[in-house]
Amino acid sequence: MSALDPYFASGERILYRTRLHPVVFVGAAVGAATTLAIVALIVHRNPLPPATISRLWLAGTAVAVASFVSPFVRWRRAEFAVTGDRVLLRSGFVRVRVVEVPLADVNAIDVEQTYAGRYLGYGTLGVADVSGGAEIIARVANAGAFREAALRVAPPSVRRRVGG
Repeated sequence: MSALDPYFASGERILYRTRLHPVVFVGAAVGAATTLAIVALIVHRNPLPPATISRLWLAGTAVAVASFVSPFVRWRRAEFAVTGDRVLLRSGFVRVRVVEVPLADVNAIDVEQTYAGRYLGYGTLGVADVSGGAEIIARVANAGAFREAALRVAPPSVRRRVGG
């Protein structure tokens, strides 16, 4: 079951779904590698008893694994969808935020991509509605395809307003 499933109406047609890109794990991977490299240097450069070496490696591994918990939960719980009638954006674990914008009320759907984002397939997605509300989510996988799916089913007035 996905994070957005409880928010869909029965029989609602889901046209496109995406989530955060796995690039959200890069910081955790760098932190884990740095932690393990520091442990390796300490073990290599110091004459330590075997019990201390074991404890150092155990602690370093625990810190490295723990660094992946927060990005994993964020990646798993964030999901974005386009249906035939609306755009749904869900994020958060402890404090869940669900934004629902009817397609007729969409004022803008913007996608910004860095060079790395274009190469790896992610971008920053911005969705604004006619009331002035806006949501900006970084590192969305296939953000351009999300935008295209929303514009494909949006009313003509929205496509003219958004520029699609």
